[in-house]
Amino acid sequence: MIGAAVLFLIAYGISNNRKAINYRTVATAFSLQVTLAAVVLWWEPGRNFLYSLSLGIGNVISYGSDGIRFIFGNEIANGGEGSLGFVFAFMVLPMIVFISSLIAVLYYIGIMTWIIRLIGGGLQKITGTSRPESLSAAANIFVGQTEAPMVVRPFLPTMTKSELFAVMVGGLSTVAGSVIAGLLAVGIELKFLIAASFMAAPGSLLMAKIIVPETEVALNDIDELDEPVEGPVNVIDAAASGASAGMKLAVNVGAMVLAFVALISLLNGFLGWFGDWTGLNNNLGIESLSMN
Repeated sequence: MIGAAVLFLIAYGISNNRKAINYRTVATAFSLQVTLAAVVLWWEPGRNFLYSLSLGIGNVISYGSDGIRFIFGNEIANGGEGSLGFVFAFMVLPMIVFISSLIAVLYYIGIMTWIIRLIGGGLQKITGTSRPESLSAAANIFVGQTEAPMVVRPFLPTMTKSELFAVMVGGLSTVAGSVIAGLLAVGIELKFLIAASFMAAPGSLLMAKIIVPETEVALNDIDELDEPVEGPVNVIDAAASGASAGMKLAVNVGAMVLAFVALISLLNGFLGWFGDWTGLNNNLGIESLSMN
């Protein structure tokens, strides 16, 4: 409880508009966290259900490996023996294309609209947040931080600053369901993984609405939750347009990772040169600074 109180104080201290904080959202989101913790930690049927749900969605996403296998071969689709960068380029980025195409198809046939009304509407009534940002927070439980915003992609252009911030915070605060099995393999107890994964969704909304509270009119709460752009003509067109949008996103993600890793390496090299030149530290670098 002390740790939670400290986090609340930090979020309140850096809030950009303390007077606009909706304390009903804060209270209900925190209560939802406590409820999920009780379900996962002390009620085995609830824990098993949430774990099965998480793995089920992860299994659907894993079918993207078939497309990767067809294009790049079995060795890459099965993980290969390459470096982390090799796996990222040929496994992670292509998976973005598959998920984007799948989400586009689900929007076309109406399933995503129904999910937004059900899950997003339910969280909206509980926490007071908008349906798209609520669904994005819930989606982060099952998919990664890059794929979750694609679930609400049609609504991103009309989101308020507070909603966009909530989407970004949700991506950085959760662990995708597909990662749970890997963490379980290294010895982390299942109930704690499930608790952390599901509790992070309302927790991200809680912290986001303290730091950047809503001060604008959320248009997505007024409009009917239909896709606000001209839709595809058939399911094949939906799959193709979704894949095209996913490809653009994958290229952008890859380009940003490449650029930032290279810039950090440049900074590290400069620190090393400065340490050698001044004689302060022959091994001066970002790692040594962080350890000190």
